[in-house]
Amino acid sequence: MELDKISGITVSDSITRPANTTIYTALDAASDVTGNAHFTFGKAGKSLVFPGNGNYGVISGARLHSSANQGTLPDMDLYLFRTDITAIADNAAFVVTDAEALTLIGVLEFNAFKALNVGSAAVGNAACVLNNLSRGIVLEADEYIYGQLVVQNAYTPVSGEVITCELDIVRYGH
Repeated sequence: MELDKISGITVSDSITRPANTTIYTALDAASDVTGNAHFTFGKAGKSLVFPGNGNYGVISGARLHSSANQGTLPDMDLYLFRTDITAIADNAAFVVTDAEALTLIGVLEFNAFKALNVGSAAVGNAACVLNNLSRGIVLEADEYIYGQLVVQNAYTPVSGEVITCELDIVRYGH
């Protein structure tokens, strides 16, 4: 039986990096200077009224925006979880527990950043867009999606760099 597209939403969150320019190495977490450190995409399940009757969602697209345009642009992966994970400090090694790993929804690879404003460093900005995704998710009505950015290259950030992520989610059902 084929499912019908019922509705769609975009959820987003931003993190602000610490006020430093410490170089990242592969597998370092990029995290917020305060709070929970990682992205919290608000009640994606509630917004789509997911549970029951064969309904499920698909992450159909994603965008990662940076308030900086460095000479070497970042190569970042976004690990998505259905439960909250332990906060990881900025520039610390990315480590999750076995229990947290079992709640992994998927990994989005933002490895093709493009400069949007060619001004250098904090004057510029850059983004990476992922289209035509089909990452299936099932969430209860009150569940959030949590995301941890993990840097994959030697990236020198801008002090206080703001990174914003948007996820497009489409709900399918009967």
